[in-house]
Amino acid sequence: MTIGKTYINATEDTCFPHAMNWHPRLSEKLGFFRLIQLSGSHEVCFTNPTLLAEKIILGADA
Repeated sequence: MTIGKTYINATEDTCFPHAMNWHPRLSEKLGFFRLIQLSGSHEVCFTNPTLLAEKIILGADA
């Protein structure tokens, strides 16, 4: 079964040290995926939900 996957990368996420970034270290395990990048932290869904929604909508059209 093939399931479409999207990886959202908040470029200012400081949850882990720089050497242990989420992307591409963990995203590469998804296989083929769509990448959406945006400025913001790990909690972008709370700090800037409008930007997150815009990126998801624009990414869906790409």
